[in-house]
Amino acid sequence: MRDLLLGLAFMLLGAVVITVASQYPTMASLQYGPSLFPSLIGGGFLIGGFVLSAIQLPALKSQLSSKDDSIRMFDFRPILLSLLPCALIIFYIFASEFLGAALCLGIIMLVLMLVKRTSLILALCVSVIASLVIYFIFSRYLLIPLPEGLLNFWG
Repeated sequence: MRDLLLGLAFMLLGAVVITVASQYPTMASLQYGPSLFPSLIGGGFLIGGFVLSAIQLPALKSQLSSKDDSIRMFDFRPILLSLLPCALIIFYIFASEFLGAALCLGIIMLVLMLVKRTSLILALCVSVIASLVIYFIFSRYLLIPLPEGLLNFWG
């Protein structure tokens, strides 16, 4: 059931990406424009979501046709765990300007490690060290401007 819902979500996301990309301006001198690459990605999401959903249809059909009288509770935990990385990316998009990239990366890694039942001390140490290493590699060596957020107030 989880894969069916994720497949439908990917199909919906692909349709949204294609719709948004179709509104990009076209270039008169080229047969393709800035909408080509997002449209290809959206098409890949549509096809992948369709395949993922179609594979799950026989299993869903057998579950619905079974004559099992016991009421089975649906477990939402696997679906929520599958959607957690997407929710954390949305958290980064909205919070990184205020908190900063390093702090957001640390929070994201800490949450993901705690969900996988890593010890708190290990999760804290790894998330702090890894987020600082990633931040300094991107900002100092690759010269990618990352949001400083609260770090800007300290320095």
